[in-house]
Amino acid sequence: MEITLKKPEVETLRVNIGDETIEIPLGMSLTVDEFASLDSFQGTVNFYNKFIPEKIAKTLTFAEYNQITDAWREATRKSGKINSGE
Repeated sequence: MEITLKKPEVETLRVNIGDETIEIPLGMSLTVDEFASLDSFQGTVNFYNKFIPEKIAKTLTFAEYNQITDAWREATRKSGKINSGE
């Protein structure tokens, strides 16, 4: 038996922050290590901050990071390809 892996297209969540639009990869586009890092608030913030410019990230509140997380989870769920509880 043999399998050839195909890299899936990277699906993203577009987040508008002021005049900036950033894209954060959805769950199935992450490596196992990236996904595992989302097990804490700080790990999740660190992941987002790979995509959010530092000058913007420094201004975001706890509530705004939670809004991003809620939208990211919903977009990942709607992509129909991952259940973050598995």
